[in-house]
Amino acid sequence: MHEGSFYDAKWRSAGDYRPSIVAYYYKQWDDFHMGFHAHEATEFMYVISGVCSVETKRETIAMRKGDLVMLDAGVPHKLRVERGSPCRMLNVEFTFKPCGAVFPSFKQLADGDPALARMLERQLDTIVLRDSADVQPILKSLVLELDMGGAGAGREAMTNLLISQLLIRVARLTGEDAKDGAERQIHRYVRTAVEYIHQYYDCDIQAKDIAAAVNLHPVYLQRIFKANMSVSITEYLTELRMERAKMLLAGTDVPIIEIADYIGLNSRQYFSMLFKKITGLSPAAYRKSQASIQYYSDENVQIVDIPQ
Repeated sequence: MHEGSFYDAKWRSAGDYRPSIVAYYYKQWDDFHMGFHAHEATEFMYVISGVCSVETKRETIAMRKGDLVMLDAGVPHKLRVERGSPCRMLNVEFTFKPCGAVFPSFKQLADGDPALARMLERQLDTIVLRDSADVQPILKSLVLELDMGGAGAGREAMTNLLISQLLIRVARLTGEDAKDGAERQIHRYVRTAVEYIHQYYDCDIQAKDIAAAVNLHPVYLQRIFKANMSVSITEYLTELRMERAKMLLAGTDVPIIEIADYIGLNSRQYFSMLFKKITGLSPAAYRKSQASIQYYSDENVQIVDIPQ
C-alpha cells in the first residue's frame, strides 16, 4: 500500500484527519497519449464530454460522458484520447491533513456510514462508476466553492462537507455496483422512487405517479419496493408525511388547519384522523405536548452567579 493511500488506517486511527484538496482542474484533451505515472494524492477523473481511456497496470477502462474513475494514491495510470475525439474532464486530487477546527473527520465519516466502511475494507485501488450523474452536482459544487468561496475557516468547512458528501456517495454507488446486474437495477429503481417521494410528498401523488416517474408498471414497482423497503409505497409515503407533520407541529408556527396542505393531503379531517391513528394524539395535542417539553426544558436551565 502506498504511503498516502486513501485506505491507510492512520487516517482513521492516529488522530483526527480530513480529506484535503491539493489540485483541481478542467481540461479538454485531444490526440493525447500520456505515459504511466502516479500521484501522491488520490484522484477523481470525471468525464464531462467525449470519450477516453484510462489504463492501469491491470486494466484499460473505456470512459464516456458521465463516467467517474477514482484512483488511489500511488496507482500507476495513463490517459489516452484519440485524435478527432476530444474529451473534456474534471480532475480533483486530494490527500489528508489534520482536522484542526474543521469537522467531520474521516474517522467520523467511516464510523457513521456503513457503505464507506465497506468500501474501505475492500481497498479497491481503482473504482469506476458508470454514468454517475449522482456525483456530478457534488463535484460542480465542490469546484465552485474552491474557486469562489474565498479564504479562511468558512471555505475549509464547506469544502470538507462537500468532499465528505462526495466520498459517501461514491461509496454507496460502489456498493450498488458490487451487486449483480439485475439486483443493481432493481435497487436503482427503488432509490429513484424514494427520491421522487421525498421531492413530491407535498403533492397529491399516488403509486401510479411514482411508477410513471420511474418508467415501470405500477404493480411491478409496488412488488420490488415492498421487497426492498419492507413497506408498501403507500405506507412509506404516509410515514414520511406524518414525520413532516410532526416536524411542522413541533418546530414551526404553521397553523394546524394548513398543515394538511403542506404534506400533500387535501382533507384536513383525514389528516387529523390519520395523525391520531399513527401517533395516538390529535395534531393540537401533539403540538401542545411538544410545547410543554420545550417549556420544561427552558425552565430547567439555571443561571448561576459566579463570585467575583
